[in-house]
Amino acid sequence: MHDDERSLRDQLQRADPARDLAPLPPTWLDHRMEQIMTDAPLTPIADVRRSAALRVWVPIAAVATAAAAAVSIAVPLMLGGTPTVEPLALPEGGGLASGSCLPVSTETLQAQEQAFAARVLSVEGDTVTLEVTERFAGEVADRVTVPQVDELSSDFSLVPFAVGDNYLVTATDGAVTGCGLSGADTAELRAIYAEAFGG
Repeated sequence: MHDDERSLRDQLQRADPARDLAPLPPTWLDHRMEQIMTDAPLTPIADVRRSAALRVWVPIAAVATAAAAAVSIAVPLMLGGTPTVEPLALPEGGGLASGSCLPVSTETLQAQEQAFAARVLSVEGDTVTLEVTERFAGEVADRVTVPQVDELSSDFSLVPFAVGDNYLVTATDGAVTGCGLSGADTAELRAIYAEAFGG
């Protein structure tokens, strides 16, 4: 669009006396067209355009609803409600049952008892606290604690957790599953999780 066209369009919009009114809905036009086509006398219908007051109050009501939802979650926690916490162990031997890892697949993911996405809240000493953000399979607490991965003794099927990072985690028999089934929340691993758990 050229500057001249844009300027002309702006002038026309400023000259429109109904520029502050909301557009009439298609049902209003359909009603009028039906009356014209059937030669019926035009009967007035209620003005369905929203008033200026309504246009102001709708966003306020939406904000109030969102605030009420936030309060309904926060107040129980402030009044003594605490998130549930579940401890998980690291796999013995890094999760290498037969000395090698199978490729990560939807079938191996679906065979796990628990699967979830989480963000690392804290790493205190050898204990990592994860805040669960999504649940894919099994019963999972609000928070999960796991021992920190030791880079020196790890077989690299799991990597150390870092505060603020996001992870995808599977577990069976109370232990995190290694061999690539648990790891950083990357696009590649997330795609396999989505295929396995319908996300």
